[in-house]
Amino acid sequence: MGSSGMKKRRKGGGKSGNRPQHLPKVGTSPRAAEHEQARERSAIADTMGLGNSPGWLKTASLLIGALIVVGAVIAFISLR
Repeated sequence: MGSSGMKKRRKGGGKSGNRPQHLPKVGTSPRAAEHEQARERSAIADTMGLGNSPGWLKTASLLIGALIVVGAVIAFISLR
């Protein structure tokens, strides 16, 4: 006995056997993961105000930001 809303399977039905086909788990394929990571990078660029700018400008701004951080760390160490 099952719940009243439960579907009953029919017996037989050839090779397929009327079994439900399961879909793959969400986010398990490498292509889906790459797509999600690209969307995350795009969202971060939009937040920084670089959403529609070319790729070279995004790269240059990241390099300049990294240089500023490295310079700040070196200046902090030299004050000691």
